[in-house]
Amino acid sequence: MDDYSFNLTCLDSADTDRQLAGLAYFAACDDHLLTDEATNKLIYLAENGQRHVSDIATSIISQTVGRREQTALKQLMLKKLQKGNESQVTLRDLDLCGKLQTKELKIALEDYLERCFEPNHISWLVKNLPKFYPDPEQFALLKSFLAYGDDRIVSNAIEGIEVLNIPDNVSLFSRMLSHASPRVRSVAAEAIARISPETARKALTDMLNRPEQVESVKAACYAIRHLPDHEFLDLALPLLSNRKVRDEAAKTVASLALKKILSLFDHEVFSKHAELRARVASSIIELLREQCNVRFFPSSDSDDIEQGACQLTTGETGVFAYSPLITPDQAKKIAENNKKSGIGFFLRLIYRPKPEEIQLTFCEQRLQPFWHIECEASLDYIRSRPLTLDLEDQVCELKIGDQLFKPAKKRVDVTVEERCMIKQSLNRFIDATTGAQADFSEIISKGKAKPVSINETVQDGFKIIPARIRASILVRNIIFEFMKPLKALEILAQGLNIAKLNLYLRPVYVFEFNWIGRDQKVAFEIDGVTGKISEGHNIPDKGSEMISESSLFDIGADALGLVVPGGEIAAKLAAAFLGKKR
Repeated sequence: MDDYSFNLTCLDSADTDRQLAGLAYFAACDDHLLTDEATNKLIYLAENGQRHVSDIATSIISQTVGRREQTALKQLMLKKLQKGNESQVTLRDLDLCGKLQTKELKIALEDYLERCFEPNHISWLVKNLPKFYPDPEQFALLKSFLAYGDDRIVSNAIEGIEVLNIPDNVSLFSRMLSHASPRVRSVAAEAIARISPETARKALTDMLNRPEQVESVKAACYAIRHLPDHEFLDLALPLLSNRKVRDEAAKTVASLALKKILSLFDHEVFSKHAELRARVASSIIELLREQCNVRFFPSSDSDDIEQGACQLTTGETGVFAYSPLITPDQAKKIAENNKKSGIGFFLRLIYRPKPEEIQLTFCEQRLQPFWHIECEASLDYIRSRPLTLDLEDQVCELKIGDQLFKPAKKRVDVTVEERCMIKQSLNRFIDATTGAQADFSEIISKGKAKPVSINETVQDGFKIIPARIRASILVRNIIFEFMKPLKALEILAQGLNIAKLNLYLRPVYVFEFNWIGRDQKVAFEIDGVTGKISEGHNIPDKGSEMISESSLFDIGADALGLVVPGGEIAAKLAAAFLGKKR
């Protein structure tokens, strides 16, 4: 009798020691020995064996299923890369191939990159292939993409080559500082700074000393903000008077000033008395908050508002709570009817739990917060873009404004400036505990809300869950989302009209069940307005502090760090909301 047959008979034995010996064999054997016959015996022991025998059998089944799934996944990904084209391979497939970490997939990814024409795939590969499978021999392949026409691909290729740590990297990246794309120049400068800070300083200083080259100055400013020192402050301050680079210069000056302040904390007094860091940092924040509202920002009704400043209007703000339309008994009945479905399919298939084995262990009534914001953002700006003009055969000269062109070919490439105006309306719901977007529109349409104070911890028998997301986070994300795609030479005007910014508390019934004997917990949340059931969240930390209403709507301090064109919008928003709440 061979080992397989012998240990298979051990699984049929009524003796626990023999069962454990058989389990030990199948836990260590190759997957091909786990036949259907062996698997069925393992399932029987998982259902009927003693506790420790059942646990070991269950573990072997779970691990075997996992290994088989991963093997099948590796084979599927390898087949896709070897035979598929861009329409059959997704970015998720590429990410999986990177994480699976096999030699076969590495070779397949390199081959796929060589024949790929899809920009998103190329961009991902040149950046991440060296991270997942670092190999100096990839250098020649990645270097070829530095001449690509897509600046995103070129930038990612620089990041990928940097991972390979090739000796000639500094020289190669230095040549990229003269690239036509500001993005490429910025990424190259950051890479050089990490490899050779002295070379980076010299190159960036040269770029800042040429203010007429707007895009080059912007690229240098961006790169400087990623350097560890603050030696460029004297060069960056004069750039504030250049309207075309003012926004980048302002962010750079602020970043350098912050680095200078942070350098104070390197003093030995803080190493001896660590608690002083928090005390001094708190004082700096308070002074900055005071100066921002009093000294640094002009009033919005001033006659000499600077061109490009943000015009802000605000509407309804407040805190409201919805009354439950579902009673506690109705909610409990919904949870009881769904408690078995909360257990995983695989576990239900093997163990077949009875309803009475799943018992209620915890229930709670909560008021869970969410934000509702309605606003319209507007922007008036000037941008530049290249334009190609096709000329008739008889044209030998072309004059545009003060520029005279004598084209060698029958086409001329020029750069034009365009004035653009855009508006975007937003109606958004945000979970105030996680910051994730969600759809609470049904609650708004069905429920009735009344103004409440959140200074209490309990409201009508419902525990108030503290909001962790402040209004500043919502406004900051919306502004950044609106401004991020923008490539403007100059901001002429910007506006944000907030029609509504309310914090709502929705009633939720929370139930937690425990599968007796398996220590398997199932939690449900029943919405008290709509009756909808969802997977339960973790019980909040009892030590969480309630944020006051004034703090929730104080968007000044958090918004000061906005990294968008026209950053003065942060102060405008702070002043508007703080004025409303007084």
